[in-house]
Amino acid sequence: MGWGSEILAALGRRLRSVHYAISDLAFVAGRALRGFADSLALGASDFWAGLSPEARHRLPLAAGAALAAALLLALLASNLPCQLPGGDSCPAADDAAELIPADAIAYVHVNLDPETEQYRLAGETAAAAPLLSGQITSRALALVPGPGGRPPDFGGQLAPWFGGEAAIALLGTGATTASRVELLEAADGEAAARYAASIAAGQVQGEDYRGIEIATDQRGIATASIDGFLAVGRAESLRAVIDVATEADGASPLAEDSTADELRDELPEQRLAEAYLSEEAVAATAGDRGALGSLAPFVAPGASRGAAAALTATEEGLELAVRSGLDPERTASEPGFFAAFPEFEASLPELLPGRSLAYLGFGDPGATVQALLAQASAQAPGVAAGFEQLVRRLRREGGVDLERDLLDALGGEAALVVGAPPETTARPYLALIATGVDEQRARRALAALQSPLAAAVDPGSDLQAPVFGEVQVGGVKARSLRISPTVELTTAVFGGLAVIATDPAALRALAADQARLADSELFRRATDELGDDAQGSLVGYLDLGELVAIGEQLGLAEDPAYVTFAAELRRLEALGFTVSSSDELLGTDARLLVARSEDDPAAPQSTAPPD
Repeated sequence: MGWGSEILAALGRRLRSVHYAISDLAFVAGRALRGFADSLALGASDFWAGLSPEARHRLPLAAGAALAAALLLALLASNLPCQLPGGDSCPAADDAAELIPADAIAYVHVNLDPETEQYRLAGETAAAAPLLSGQITSRALALVPGPGGRPPDFGGQLAPWFGGEAAIALLGTGATTASRVELLEAADGEAAARYAASIAAGQVQGEDYRGIEIATDQRGIATASIDGFLAVGRAESLRAVIDVATEADGASPLAEDSTADELRDELPEQRLAEAYLSEEAVAATAGDRGALGSLAPFVAPGASRGAAAALTATEEGLELAVRSGLDPERTASEPGFFAAFPEFEASLPELLPGRSLAYLGFGDPGATVQALLAQASAQAPGVAAGFEQLVRRLRREGGVDLERDLLDALGGEAALVVGAPPETTARPYLALIATGVDEQRARRALAALQSPLAAAVDPGSDLQAPVFGEVQVGGVKARSLRISPTVELTTAVFGGLAVIATDPAALRALAADQARLADSELFRRATDELGDDAQGSLVGYLDLGELVAIGEQLGLAEDPAYVTFAAELRRLEALGFTVSSSDELLGTDARLLVARSEDDPAAPQSTAPPD
């Protein structure tokens, strides 16, 4: 294998009786309507004759006023207060944010009030995946102290007095030394007090602080009843909450913090749960060594002033929104990953095959790659150095400048696409498709790359290296190179497009007269009105149902760990997402579609051989 072995290895992994019936119905309906109209006209005539002259004058005015009022109500119905009939459903309350101190490092809130629309919708989604939702519930309950040091039983120990809201906040001067406080809304104060007593260990010390009793057990766990909430945490944390509740000097709630308020206002109004991370928390948890380091691209910790997220339940599944407020000065010196992706309006879905299993679209691919390399120079110099070495070697061995000859020829937008398996194989193909290309320059660059790419798969000194061959695929002239039994590297430039794919099937699908991805109902459900109407720095889509089915056919169905959750995973239909980046705000929106059918989706047949 030569210099391109790692790249190539990565490519390898991857409608007459009806007429009469209608006529008869029309005849009967016509007779009925004529009779009704005749009766109505006669009745109206008698009614009008019986009116006084003054009433005859006022009646048209009254009818006009009634019509105007009806029109006004129709226009204003969508703007009625949510408490009134006809208005939108009210967002779930968040009274806990009025008690948490403004300088909280982190805050997580959920409203489980059974009377709310979000609770109903979330319950329907949870019912479709009881095992997965059960795992989430058990992990959440583990955060709440229970009797005997064990997680509480929600139905038996919390539900009888729980009012719906639950919140957890980190308070203190540092993310590593912060103390946690839990707030549980108490619909029954006496029952909540009995629960507080049941979780205490050993001797309990009482303390009156600003007129509120704090009880602390021998482990240092304190409880108090504060403005309708049972608060649990360290005594110092409860004092900070009491300061806010009693409006002590210098104490203000998180609901009034400017950054938290700004970012939370960017979130959808309807939400089941939300979270807020201060600037300090973003740096500590999403930084290089943080527990949420893998989420760093979505919050840009180097420039973030804080981040907020919301989970919303819908009729079709769940939606997630993440907003990170950015400092423009720091964005210039420490741009986040998505700063390399310019804003664009996705149009490639109108060209892509309708059976695309995955799609990742972005604008101006040449400029995007160069911006990513500039980021790598500062943040991952080893990656940048490796690319520069590749560029020099291609220039020397193929006479092609990868940046000048290829990247600069790519304009418009690009997409990474996973296509449905062609008839000849069970494996999907991967394709990179770019629009608005300089065809002459792109052909020249791809032609110059053929020799070094072929040399990179040299089978050995005794055998002749494979070569690119010209092929006609779907009426398009292309070049292909067989790399492995499952990968046939294929390139083509035509109609302003440049295509690099792992199978000629990608070109056949593009050229075929068939439905397009933009016409797919599943794609529209997953991406319509998501973010800024599928416009942003990055747009993505996954056909989860097809991907799961293909995975099972390829052996996933034989994995015992997968089989446990297989029936629920088959309910996942699709995932759509967008990312939008500016100097001041980084936003991510995702939508997960979950089937709500009463019956389990049919399981694909296993491809495993019989015993």
